Amino acid sequence: MGQKLWNRQQISKYQIKPAHLLWLGVALQEGGLYVAFLVVRDEEEKREREIKFKEALKPYIEDFKGIWEKDKETLNEIYDGLKAFNPDTATPNDFLDHIWDLDKAYRKMWEIHFFGMQTSYSAWILLEEECKRRFDINDQCPEFQDMLRGFDNEIYQIDKEVWQLSKQAVKLGLEAIFKENDIKDVMPKLEETDNGQKWLKEFNEFLQIRGWRMVRMNDLVDPYWLEEPTIPLRIMQNHIITGSAARDVYILDEKRQDISVKREKAVKTMLDRLPEQDRGWFMALINLAQYATSYSEEHDLFCEMTVQALMRRGYLAIGKWLADNGAIDRPDDVFMMNPMEMESAVLLPHVNDFRWVTRRRRIEWEGWVKKFETEGEFRPPVYTDRPGGMQEAVGEDMLPSLDPIAIKIIIGEFPVDNPEINADIRGICGCPGIAEGLARVVINYEDLSKLKPGEILVCPGTDPSWTPAFGIVAAVIGDRGGTLSHTAIIGREYGVPTIINSFVACEKIKTGQRIKVDALNGAIYILE
Repeated sequence: MGQKLWNRQQISKYQIKPAHLLWLGVALQEGGLYVAFLVVRDEEEKREREIKFKEALKPYIEDFKGIWEKDKETLNEIYDGLKAFNPDTATPNDFLDHIWDLDKAYRKMWEIHFFGMQTSYSAWILLEEECKRRFDINDQCPEFQDMLRGFDNEIYQIDKEVWQLSKQAVKLGLEAIFKENDIKDVMPKLEETDNGQKWLKEFNEFLQIRGWRMVRMNDLVDPYWLEEPTIPLRIMQNHIITGSAARDVYILDEKRQDISVKREKAVKTMLDRLPEQDRGWFMALINLAQYATSYSEEHDLFCEMTVQALMRRGYLAIGKWLADNGAIDRPDDVFMMNPMEMESAVLLPHVNDFRWVTRRRRIEWEGWVKKFETEGEFRPPVYTDRPGGMQEAVGEDMLPSLDPIAIKIIIGEFPVDNPEINADIRGICGCPGIAEGLARVVINYEDLSKLKPGEILVCPGTDPSWTPAFGIVAAVIGDRGGTLSHTAIIGREYGVPTIINSFVACEKIKTGQRIKVDALNGAIYILE
């Protein structure tokens, strides 16, 4: 990444279509978060947006890494300010100021988040469009995927540090404590031994630096690592139980050696197929598109997962203040309120009873959670007023827009029916490969401890809390997600056959069934 082989003026020669979707915000329906957007149809507006988009893209083509490093510094400065807030000594006015500070931080995070995502993801989709036009290959083809994987980032480094702590526990003779005890009893048992106390000191030092991390993005309900140390502790326990901690080399480092060789070969092969005059521009697109996958994972850490950990900490402190003064029943009912409601209650909570609101919302929310856990995904992925429904909306609005976030993450391309393959379930290719084994259906990350080496993971989709599972599975099937979803990205980094957008795998496949995955063709076979 970062090699500059193009002339700055060349960008005007090529067709660079911006995403003709205007993002309007989000909508909630039955507990689901829906991105709301407006399709731009006016041809003059499209042309104006294309000019602006080309200009906006230039700095990121030239120095995406430099821009992202500065953005990380900006975010860390904001987070340091939020960490300085002391809930134990806060006054009602301090709580009100903190609500505003959290809101400001959240808005700045999303600004940084989308600039990096829209630019690198747009390069990915523009590169794919060029490859479709010139060579009839898309981003599900191995020769395309091989060019754009195998890059380290900070969230992978944290995963490695977790593995190293697991390995250190084994070295200190603490393996039995992790294997023989429930996760909630591991820390008390470690306190009983000298080596256990030594290890816990290292673990706590790790948490002070790395513990501001939510389990998953866009979720304030679950605790963050520093708040609930058993979350990373469970990952370490799984490393020890599955044997990952006994490895000499971290599995992703080992995989990356082979993948890096494949990447350089794939890039050279692609450039060799091009006319000399087009290679500089093509390489510029490749360079920027290569940031898409590493940025996708690293921004999860620096954007959503960190700011939302700080939001959870602040809102729970405000919730305690409100609960102590009778405005809500319990501190975590604050998550049933919006910031404006918090503002109106926080100064005089004893005369602002919001329990009539929070109780109703909690009943609704708990009902949606239970329904998802028992029935799987029950909400349609797309709401549209087009008479042809979702297929027409995707074909007429989403795909022509070339919006990479909608196409490659939120909705994803639809599986193409191919009767010759005769598959029981169809999806699209996240990472090619063939695997056969017993299925393990996992709906919530808490149940990943049930996953056994060699099984095929079947799930709604994944996020960074699921990443360690890719080191032991034979294959992964996700009901949702495009080729730049977390499931697909991590599948490629680990070289695990991965199918995404299967839509019905969690519903039709049962744990313990033997299944076969042909990921390149998006084919899933239920063998028994």
